[in-house]
Amino acid sequence: MGQTLPIRGVGDVGVLTDVAPANLPPQAFTRAKNVRFDEGAVVRAPVFRKVKESLGFNPRFSYGTIPSSGHGTVLMVSDTYVIKEYANGTTTDRSGSISAMASNQAPFTGSTLANITYFNRNDRIPVYRINGGTNFADIPNQSSATGANWVSSWRTESLRSYGDFLIALNMIEGSSGYPTRVRWSNLALANNVPDSWYAADTTKSAGFNDLVQMKTGIVDGATLGSNFIIYSKDQVWLMEFVGGTFIFNFRKLFSETGLINANCALEVQNKHFCFGTDDIYTHDGNSKVSIADERVKSYIFNGINTNKLERCFVHHNPLLEEIYFCYSSGDDMSEFTNGDRCNRAAVYNYKNNTWSFLDLPNVSSATLASLASTSTYQNVVGTYATIGGTYHSQEAGFSLHNVFVGQDSASDGITSDKLYGLDGSEDNTLLSFPVDTVATKAPFIERVGIDLDDSVPLSGYKVITKVVPQAHTNNSNKQFSFNFGAADLITSATVYEATVTFDASVSHKVDTRAAGRYLSYKMTLSDTKDFRFLGFDVELTATGRR
Repeated sequence: MGQTLPIRGVGDVGVLTDVAPANLPPQAFTRAKNVRFDEGAVVRAPVFRKVKESLGFNPRFSYGTIPSSGHGTVLMVSDTYVIKEYANGTTTDRSGSISAMASNQAPFTGSTLANITYFNRNDRIPVYRINGGTNFADIPNQSSATGANWVSSWRTESLRSYGDFLIALNMIEGSSGYPTRVRWSNLALANNVPDSWYAADTTKSAGFNDLVQMKTGIVDGATLGSNFIIYSKDQVWLMEFVGGTFIFNFRKLFSETGLINANCALEVQNKHFCFGTDDIYTHDGNSKVSIADERVKSYIFNGINTNKLERCFVHHNPLLEEIYFCYSSGDDMSEFTNGDRCNRAAVYNYKNNTWSFLDLPNVSSATLASLASTSTYQNVVGTYATIGGTYHSQEAGFSLHNVFVGQDSASDGITSDKLYGLDGSEDNTLLSFPVDTVATKAPFIERVGIDLDDSVPLSGYKVITKVVPQAHTNNSNKQFSFNFGAADLITSATVYEATVTFDASVSHKVDTRAAGRYLSYKMTLSDTKDFRFLGFDVELTATGRR
């Protein structure tokens, strides 16, 4: 006898790659990318817009500036330590007296303290620029270890700001390495570099501490509320300001966990979200919770390219309340397979507590910046249907946008280094730049192994006769591509029927004859339109045991 089964709330659970499909509710997905899960629906993920092509160099790291008024800029640093700045459509060299260096894959860190921006990499002394200034320069330094300034033979893995201090983590000092050393400057005054790093000067607050209980070197650190959190590969420590003789107090928070790379911890809603060496987790300085275990952890770490761990980084999209854990992957959904940088983001929505995945076009860094993106009939490239934004949004102009830097990868169709803006496709667009149709890959969702055991016995052989999708788009092209399939055994691969097109402008259903004990379907699109997929009714006939 035929029956109709409604499947609703397909945006409630997200993708759960690590759970056996037979143990998932019908509205969960076993694969999903370039989509988001919002208000019970599946919707398109943001698209990549071409902010600037052919940058003229190979940016590795990006850092957004936020001025007191007007639009911000994007600072970019290359593997050879060339520094350039993007503003109002133009890229300008800001290297100043800094000589280009041999290419190095080590991660950069960027920080701001007392209205000064700092960049650091572990093969040279840090550089700085007063905000609103022109070129970068080496921080004040000297050859002697008994003076106030940074010593010219010192190197640090990460340079961060905390309170009124600069914090240098994992030091090389001359010919000696101190991988668990935390060194801090004297307090910084507004618009000034700290005037001392000399720990022996008792009139200053500069000093250092070696975390000798650490088993591996410090990777990075980041502020968390009024404290500072220090990460190695396998430990997490808390640094807190206490003043007086000791200045700072240190204590271990967690063992057997840490960070996979620099730039892999960030603060959101009074918690750190961390890309660890074998898990993705969050903590508030007291307790730690995995947000990936028994959900997507195995899929992420089985797919990650362990030869490219220094490419990993984490980025926060506050507008969508999502965190992107970015890495180089060889997983079965990868499309940009020939690049040297990140091609995958595992995307965690902390509002909905859902996971999805995003194809990344060979990118190495992301930042927030208030880009000027005003377009006119004279300078617009492409059509207004693909440009995005409105005149109202352009005039408002000073909201923060998500900006990525990417390297060319000709075999993947990416023909130049680029500055990308991550933005809505048609709805909620803020950036007036054209969609990069090479960098933006199609949305995809798949669910295999639906057993419907609440309605039909597992032994029952099911034949799907009709599917009525609830899919909507404001775009004139209202076509969606579906594949339906089934398997007889829980261990068998799904056999899919040919692709069928559902056109929401002329039809309400899709006919199919997929048959088996475990049902499957997948959906994709062939263009960059926004959409909402709410669920579907499935009409099926149980034909008895076979």
